[in-house]
Amino acid sequence: MAAVSSAGSYDFNALGSASGELDRLQLQARRSAELERRLLLQMGLQDGQEVLDLACGPGVISRLIAETHPASPVTAMDLNGELLDAARQEAAAAGLERITFVQGDVYAPPLEPGRFDFIYARLLFQHLEDPLRALQAVRALLKPGGKLCIMDIDDAWLSLVPEPEGFRAFTEAAARAQAKQGGNRNIGRELGGLLEAADFSDVNVHVETVNSRQLGMRAFLDITLGFKRLLLSGAELDAASSTLAAADALVDDPRAWAFVGVFLASGCRP
Repeated sequence: MAAVSSAGSYDFNALGSASGELDRLQLQARRSAELERRLLLQMGLQDGQEVLDLACGPGVISRLIAETHPASPVTAMDLNGELLDAARQEAAAAGLERITFVQGDVYAPPLEPGRFDFIYARLLFQHLEDPLRALQAVRALLKPGGKLCIMDIDDAWLSLVPEPEGFRAFTEAAARAQAKQGGNRNIGRELGGLLEAADFSDVNVHVETVNSRQLGMRAFLDITLGFKRLLLSGAELDAASSTLAAADALVDDPRAWAFVGVFLASGCRP
């Protein structure tokens, strides 16, 4: 089997300032927390279920799950120890010591097979070089009848109105850069087939449309374009500067709208 990078197209320690990237991740998760609270309920998360937050990052959504489901044991796993340290500190400050934090690799998670009722993977699969292998490993962690829910992206479902000149070239350049690192910015459309290939049952894929009036234009742009900016450097980033300036100007345009399709895919262990 060819070597696969556990980090894939996301390496926390390779993204410049660690404190700056931690701030970006926390802000992104906090801005989408209310949306995710609703989506998790929509996807069937129930109080009392044993939950795994996969690739939990700084733990914002892990805490959300623990706060809204007080009878649920919550385990939060991430590859990066620095992110886990931040997540532990925030959980302790919130009085949520019952969250168990585990450092681990999605391809070989150090957790008991057949343990979880509900696993949530948020913005993870876009980064994985071998998503099918990851799904097979994650499936083994579920109890029979347990459910995996994935929230991820597909850049074909992103639009700004009015669209800044060069916007498509910018998103395509970001997609190429992420693909070179093993990621896939169009993973959303592939999730259903991947879940079926990994022998999940009751596979479902739903696209939730989110717009700038729900989040606010500034938050929308930060969430949808922030990581793309980090993917580019040098000449490509310079070439996108006027496009990004025009996108930022939409914050002050009362007639501007923006839309993104959030893919919600789920499947159960038979």
